[in-house]
Amino acid sequence: MGNAEERAFFTGDGDKKPLGILADTGGAELGVTTASQTTVTFDEIFDLYYSLRSPYRRNAVFVCNETLLLQLMKIKDKNDNYIWKPGLEVGKPDTILGRPIYTSGYMPAITGNATQDKNKKVLLFGDFSYYWIADRQNRTLKRLNELYAVTDQVGFIGTQRVDGKLILPEAMQVMALGTGTGSSGS
Repeated sequence: MGNAEERAFFTGDGDKKPLGILADTGGAELGVTTASQTTVTFDEIFDLYYSLRSPYRRNAVFVCNETLLLQLMKIKDKNDNYIWKPGLEVGKPDTILGRPIYTSGYMPAITGNATQDKNKKVLLFGDFSYYWIADRQNRTLKRLNELYAVTDQVGFIGTQRVDGKLILPEAMQVMALGTGTGSSGS
């Protein structure tokens, strides 16, 4: 159930599911479009960081797919220093530009396929306190003995009513992949 909720909170279209953070209408605002459809540059990360207004940056975090995180781990600045800083203390998150970075399997990944990757929202930066989640009822589980009696198994069915919506879209910015093939910046 947790995975289904996470997917809906990121990609839901609002039709019998939450309105996701990445929704085209009502979701995070477009902050930056990359010059390349296969890479993200250090300059573009700075652009995304500063596309978010300063009041929201104080509590903002980055979220991306693990494939992009690996790419980000390898980006270096002009002085040959990695911009991604792994958390060295137990319980402390990894950071980019001093802000925590988290991963989700429901954030789009860069595949390298021009058709699939065009305009894909691959990096999110924002203050999640503006994404409101409403739990309408407690989670319920029902045991189904008779349905699987022939195979000597027991089934379960679970339900939970939740909703979610970004109440202030300007509090989150996304980076979308561009249509170019090269990269700019470093």
